[in-house]
Amino acid sequence: MFRALIVSLCLVLLSPALPASAASGRHVFGKYAFGESCQKLFTGPSFAEEKARPIWDPKYQMFGLVHDPEVTAQSRFTLHYDRDAKPNFEGVPLGRVYYGCDKATGRFSLVVMSHDLLAVPGLVRKATESFGPPTMTTMIQTIWNLPDLYVQIDQVYMIIYDTRAGKPGGAS
Repeated sequence: MFRALIVSLCLVLLSPALPASAASGRHVFGKYAFGESCQKLFTGPSFAEEKARPIWDPKYQMFGLVHDPEVTAQSRFTLHYDRDAKPNFEGVPLGRVYYGCDKATGRFSLVVMSHDLLAVPGLVRKATESFGPPTMTTMIQTIWNLPDLYVQIDQVYMIIYDTRAGKPGGAS
């Protein structure tokens, strides 16, 4: 009994410490923890910056991805992606994953995942397993508006936003 306690204590002391934000699987996407420095996470030869930007639509209470340069300047995010990645969400294949970085803080707080229409049922099923029943479902979108996360699945994108970084529209 005493020997087992000593071994357990040694394992705890020798295990690498996780940042507080990485301690919860809800606040990690793949190997990237929400709240980490984007400059640290998304640099290197395989990373690029996407021209499109996520914009929060206060009328419809949802994110949209915009390509118009005049409108993208209003977004509080920049998007980065790994050209070499073969992404998936809980085993459901994706097109590309864009990692959203808050322009003001330089912190990772948003993920935009492109997918095809056939992936929607699998994404909704996996998200429901991870986040519980959706808050709202319409013909074209499913939304989880949780205290710490906002998750949106539509016909083209799945978006996860860490609301600990502020309200989606920008006001805290």
